[in-house]
Amino acid sequence: MSKRFRPLAADIAFVAVLTLCTALALLTVSYNSDIEARQQSAIYLSMLQRDAAFLTRDIGKLLRDIDRGLKALLDAPSRRRGEHRQADAFRDILRGAPHLRSISFVDPQGKIAFSSTPENIGHTFDLNTCVSHTLTPESLLRICPAHSGRDIADGAPLTDNGKSTPEPGFIPITHSRLSANGETMTLVATLNLDYLARQAADMLEAYGAARAALLRADGLRLFDTEMPDAGLLMIEREISRRWKENHTGEARQLEAIDGRHWIVADRPHPQLPIGVVLAIDHDKVMESARQRLRTNNLTTMLLMLAGMICTLFGYLFFRHASRRERDQQRQAEARRHLLESTLNACTKAIVITTPQGVIEWVNPAYTALTGYTAAEAIGRTPREQSKSGMQSGSFYAQMWQTLLDGRIWRGELVNRRKDSSLYDEFLTISPALDSGGAIRHFIATKEDCTEHKATREQLAVAHSHLNAVVENFPGALVMEDTQGRIVLLNQFIFELLGLPGTDEYVLGKPVHPLMVFSSHVAEDSQAFLDRIKELRESARPFYNEEIHFKDGRWVERDFIPIHLHGDLIGFLYIYRDISQKKRHARELWQLATSDPLTGIQNRRAFFEQIERERARLIRYPGEAALLMIDIDYFKRINDTHGHTAGDAMLKHVVQLVRKLLRESDVMARLGGEEFAILLPQSGREGALGLAERVRAMLEENPLNYNDTPIHVTASVGVTIVTASDSSTDQVLSRADHALYAAKRNGRNRVESG
Repeated sequence: MSKRFRPLAADIAFVAVLTLCTALALLTVSYNSDIEARQQSAIYLSMLQRDAAFLTRDIGKLLRDIDRGLKALLDAPSRRRGEHRQADAFRDILRGAPHLRSISFVDPQGKIAFSSTPENIGHTFDLNTCVSHTLTPESLLRICPAHSGRDIADGAPLTDNGKSTPEPGFIPITHSRLSANGETMTLVATLNLDYLARQAADMLEAYGAARAALLRADGLRLFDTEMPDAGLLMIEREISRRWKENHTGEARQLEAIDGRHWIVADRPHPQLPIGVVLAIDHDKVMESARQRLRTNNLTTMLLMLAGMICTLFGYLFFRHASRRERDQQRQAEARRHLLESTLNACTKAIVITTPQGVIEWVNPAYTALTGYTAAEAIGRTPREQSKSGMQSGSFYAQMWQTLLDGRIWRGELVNRRKDSSLYDEFLTISPALDSGGAIRHFIATKEDCTEHKATREQLAVAHSHLNAVVENFPGALVMEDTQGRIVLLNQFIFELLGLPGTDEYVLGKPVHPLMVFSSHVAEDSQAFLDRIKELRESARPFYNEEIHFKDGRWVERDFIPIHLHGDLIGFLYIYRDISQKKRHARELWQLATSDPLTGIQNRRAFFEQIERERARLIRYPGEAALLMIDIDYFKRINDTHGHTAGDAMLKHVVQLVRKLLRESDVMARLGGEEFAILLPQSGREGALGLAERVRAMLEENPLNYNDTPIHVTASVGVTIVTASDSSTDQVLSRADHALYAAKRNGRNRVESG
């Protein structure tokens, strides 16, 4: 045989031997698996039959104990001494029976008369659903269908075997007997399903894939440990039929309609209408046995073939070692090429150096940034190529200290390109460590940040200008974002509101404390806060809103929602102190509406007052009176005593007349020595009476001027203002005519017109 075919022949021989050994091992495994499966099935059949008998006996004993307890309760004399004593007896039984939920007494009509669970009282319990053992129909113990719920009050019987019994459920157990008067007395005890579940779980734990079910003699399922499928339902129906034919139960292996194999054991109770069915999924429980057998057989086979397999693997390893090495080299080369392509495609400049800073590799972005080609850069240090002299020696010392400590360094610096132009650079240098933690390379990424830095400086300048505008704005500024945080405020807000300069009222802090403090300064604190809430919710601008402070100041507020690209980003509040403006307005109003000498209304204001009163009378029918008063021979006072005395006389007249007026009455000086009085809601009789009192008071109270009494009299004209008056001039005309009549008729008198 030629050397060319010897490796192939050796390969064939190894494969043949390996195939033969594998076939023998598989036959051995198959034979042992069949033997083990039959033995294991027999063991499970025996165990399941035994456990079914134990579980049937235990549940039967439990039901007998419950029945004896119910019988004792019916026999107890406390039944005749009242429901309270009976309830105590119920509770005594329940304290020693954790498997029971409640005990209830059912009257002959099926209604629960009293119970250890008060919620059960008044509910009807259907005794017709309960059955006793067919062999002893006179038995007082009856088993009812399983119920869902916590107790009889919220329970519902489950009579569909296709559904699984729920976790919160119970089985009613009844005991009945005839009383002396012929009525049937019945007690119902509710057996917890979870108690049966714990008992079954403890027993089935050893099987791994088992199911337990408690059936009534008529085939109704009282309890199960898992949801039944069609196959299990078929098996249960067959077992129930066999019980009715008086079979005592057995264990056997069955195939269900779905093709699954089950090991089933059933055992009816000889004296009670119940029976237990235990089922094991044969395929699942046998799988573990088969797995153990396969493991043992494989272990044996592997030990037998270990030498040959090691030889084969050694042969194959050395045969193909060179091929694997070539494949790994190609893969490593492909990965290196991919990595280099990725780095070359990166828009940021990347530089790889030795621990001493000598450049080993750069990408094309480095050339675009610095102007140096890869050939010009490799073998030199970045300091030799791009140092600008703009950084100090301590700057580089700190950078190297960080890198030699194995940490990443980031910073900005000024570097020089190949054409000697300077640029701002953002630099990140990362140490590359080997498995021992030693630095093998430095990897630096460079990015031209000249424009970014210029933009940042422009933003800083703009921000400083904005701050200057905000601080010099002639008013208090506060802006909050949509999350209620302060994003803008100036110093004037502290001066206007008297805010303390604490860290609570700074940018980024919640604006709510600032608003609460501001409300304390306002005259109505709650109204201030409610208005702020209303403005936020409406998110509409509101200007020139006036707020009165407790210290008497007036502040004007502008509320402006701020939008950016159509989105609401916050709310701006502008406060201005308008106290001086309000004072000026009041002073101007006072000058425009009052007589500067006497302080009462002037002619224009009085005419407006008459017009308002006339409009009121049109809306609310009634009367008002108007008095026109003229001081008699006033020129003599000026000529005799001087104009100062005349002014004093005018003030004297006003002081005397105002003592006779109501708060609603309005007095005005129409000019010279002529006065007028408007009397709202006054008729002619009342107005004439007041006019006479005014005339008499002026006559009887002379002015004491420079220790000289100056007597004065007045003529008064009276008219009535009604809704039928077409204008103010019409009213004044009547009053003037009445006044002139008083003067013609001798002065110092009252005339009506």
